[in-house]
Amino acid sequence: MKSRYSKFCHPKINENIKNSVLNQLLENISIYDNGGIYERLEYEFKKKFYLKNAIAVNSGTTALFSMFYGSGITQGDEVIVPSYTFFATCAPLHQLGAELKFADCKDNGNIDPEKVESLITSKTKAVVITHMWGIPCDMDELIDICTRYNLLLLEDSSHAHGATWDGKMIGSFTDGSAWSLQGKKILTSGEGGIFATKHRRIYERAVLLGHFNKRAKKEVFDVDLKDFAVTGTGFNLRMHPLAAAIVLPQISIFDKMMEEKRETALLLKKGIDNIDGLNLVHIPKKANPAWYAFPILFDETKFKVNLQDFVKKLNELGALEADIPNSTRPLNEYFLFHSPHKISQNYSEKLRVNKKDFTNAIQFHNKMFKLDVWYGEERFNFIENYLFILNLVVDLYKK
Repeated sequence: MKSRYSKFCHPKINENIKNSVLNQLLENISIYDNGGIYERLEYEFKKKFYLKNAIAVNSGTTALFSMFYGSGITQGDEVIVPSYTFFATCAPLHQLGAELKFADCKDNGNIDPEKVESLITSKTKAVVITHMWGIPCDMDELIDICTRYNLLLLEDSSHAHGATWDGKMIGSFTDGSAWSLQGKKILTSGEGGIFATKHRRIYERAVLLGHFNKRAKKEVFDVDLKDFAVTGTGFNLRMHPLAAAIVLPQISIFDKMMEEKRETALLLKKGIDNIDGLNLVHIPKKANPAWYAFPILFDETKFKVNLQDFVKKLNELGALEADIPNSTRPLNEYFLFHSPHKISQNYSEKLRVNKKDFTNAIQFHNKMFKLDVWYGEERFNFIENYLFILNLVVDLYKK
């Protein structure tokens, strides 16, 4: 039953992207400062997402590392991180010697503010959050906690391009935010990332981390930092100019893409609302998701098969993008978060993974699968095809 509406192609490589890459090849394929395509990309990104300072880097993981390094996180600091997220959200903290404290999630996969507050000690430096599948975390509660305890609030916004909380753009109003521009992300450069912050010193430290000499000499003015401008810290973390050329034209059509994805999500919700045993995860009232994916909760008590077999049948019938996330999962399942000292001499060996910090994360992971959220002229065909297959499988396996 596979059809042309089984597998979606993203990004859509149109003439604007092709011309942008070709023009960059003719213009310059190696840029050392903050000019040219970098200047244009960062300007448009800041304008679109209401950012004060932003820097393009070579991956989303680098954007996260830039955020952590820029924030001054170091050995002896405790950082509260999500128990459920993609592992790169907090893995870079190992290289800085921070001690990770895992906060369990709520019933939608996002970090639980109450669990965050319970983990705070005198050594806590920052709280790191991920807006899972493009659904904003409970920002009011998290901001209140971080303000009361004088903590940095740092966001992994890789799923949340364009998401808003109470009308404010995610990534624009905390201490720092990192976006991945990897191939599957809503805005994509193939590989790449953006780090943004409202704090100039954090920004200048991030510049020094991987953008030495010409760019750093232009942008680093802090009296404690400017002597390092020529050398930086020893890393080159710049985005490739051709990657910048791929993503830049997408920003001009981003609003239309977001509107269409939100329409798709609404239609998918209407479709699964009529299916007993399947439910969209909870969306906070103040949240307007970006819909990086459409997460669905599976009630195993309503079906004759488990989640794995249910999704396997969806795939067999042509819903190829129905997926149980694998690399995004409770972090206690990764060896890295049990024995990071084996690969990083700086990391504290005090790390203790307590199973109770992952109770909700494990439950959520065991009952969630996701669909893509389509955009473009053919989105209605994808919606129709996937809802048809969903209902077929539900009828097949319903108790």
